[in-house]
Amino acid sequence: MFSFWTIVRIIYSLIFTIINIYFSQFINSIEEKKNCPLSTGWRITNGKIISSLLMIVGLVNIFVPANKFLSTLPLIGSSYVLVFVGALFFELFIVNRLVINLEDSENSKCSVKGYDMLRTFFSDFTTTECIYYTVIITILFFYL
Repeated sequence: MFSFWTIVRIIYSLIFTIINIYFSQFINSIEEKKNCPLSTGWRITNGKIISSLLMIVGLVNIFVPANKFLSTLPLIGSSYVLVFVGALFFELFIVNRLVINLEDSENSKCSVKGYDMLRTFFSDFTTTECIYYTVIITILFFYL
């Protein structure tokens, strides 16, 4: 049978994957608003790419503990961890900025429904909190 930590890793990776799917759907819902000024630009493009890549990393980690294996390799491991940290921070930063920009009066045409929990969580989110959450999520992701 599976050990306790294997089950915790699988559950954590599953939650990580679901959250990235949620982020991807949020970004896609903004992109679908054609008269919205936020529907184009680097945040939408990069947000979709990064959330998709992190979703794939989460899916792979459900079945194979790739993070533990890759992080132990001398040169590849440190690069992989740094790329993961950068991508995760960038994703949180993009979602944070999109939520903040949705609250501006000039973006009133960008009404996105069904993401109230996400908008509430990220409405008072700062860049420092993005760094904190990135470090916490990364430590959990590589040590579970």
